[in-house]
Amino acid sequence: MKILGLISDTHIPSRQKKLPNSVIKSFSEVSVDLIIHAGDLEELSVASALEEIAPLKAVQGNMCNSSVKKRYPKKEIISIEDLVIGVTHGSGSPTGYHKRVISEFNKDPRPDIIVSGHTHQPNAKIENNILLINPGTPTDRYFASRNTIAVLEIDGKDYKYYFI
Repeated sequence: MKILGLISDTHIPSRQKKLPNSVIKSFSEVSVDLIIHAGDLEELSVASALEEIAPLKAVQGNMCNSSVKKRYPKKEIISIEDLVIGVTHGSGSPTGYHKRVISEFNKDPRPDIIVSGHTHQPNAKIENNILLINPGTPTDRYFASRNTIAVLEIDGKDYKYYFI
């Protein structure tokens, strides 16, 4: 079994000066094996802070600086246990958001799970037999009513998730 920490839209330093202690505490307490950041880190200090907890896979978002964009791709495919996970930030308005996220992976191996961000809203739903999960944002209160991250537990082809 693998435990993944899911995070997105940290927006550091524009929303907060550093990663909230609650994120570090939560991911440490559940002993995550890997952290997935679905974009809008803004700067590499966020990656460094998360890498102190567990290995990190990340993608760039629309608000990231040039050093983040040089280090991280726009999308990523990760195999964990018996599942394929696609990671992308997402884009555009809420209308058609899930369709755009799924379309990012039309030419890649079909993911079982897609982790995305951009909306700042925690959300999970199944569409076209794919779990679409957005961990929300741990820092922004302007576009989000609450601050969240998520945990995804994978055991073979089975998974469960929850928001913190």
